[in-house]
Amino acid sequence: MIRTTLLTLSCALLLVGAGCGGSSSGTVVRGGDVEGLDDAAFSTGLDRRDLDQMYDEVMTEMRASAAVQRWRALEEPPVLTVLPFHNETSEHIDSVLNAMITRVESELVNVGGVRVISLESQPELMEQVRRQQGSAYDQSHIATWGEQLGVQFVVDGKVYSADERADDQRRVQYFLFLRILNVSTSEIVFQAEANVTKAIVQQ
Repeated sequence: MIRTTLLTLSCALLLVGAGCGGSSSGTVVRGGDVEGLDDAAFSTGLDRRDLDQMYDEVMTEMRASAAVQRWRALEEPPVLTVLPFHNETSEHIDSVLNAMITRVESELVNVGGVRVISLESQPELMEQVRRQQGSAYDQSHIATWGEQLGVQFVVDGKVYSADERADDQRRVQYFLFLRILNVSTSEIVFQAEANVTKAIVQQ
């Protein structure tokens, strides 16, 4: 069924060219033009649906977390910032992860209980964080960045993967990890992880 759906989509998009009797130059279409275009997996790489699924899972947990509930009960909301997410996969998803920063900021603003400082409004510090992103999970670095911004909590995250192959089959498991850290104590006040699996299975 999956292979039939993918073949139908490929033909509709003229991606297979002569194999479907179409032009090898292909045709540009929108997601709404071909039913199921945004749902079918074209490869084992991460796509928007995968990232959206993982993002929704961790943010649902964050909204219901004890930390967020405590903040909403305070008279003086704590100050928080979102650090760039670290990409530990072979996928070229840095631009998507950058967009995820804004999504998390928007989510926290709308949930309430915190004041959100955008790291992007601090270009020099933002560049420093990006250069040292491999050390993003080093508590001492996070404390330093937090002090420079004048924030009490930081949100950081990473995406990583586990890739397995056997004969002509392949399975890739992707994980999105997200946490909130108290800058002054290095205490983790919230953390969550979500995952998706992509595979090439011969039938």
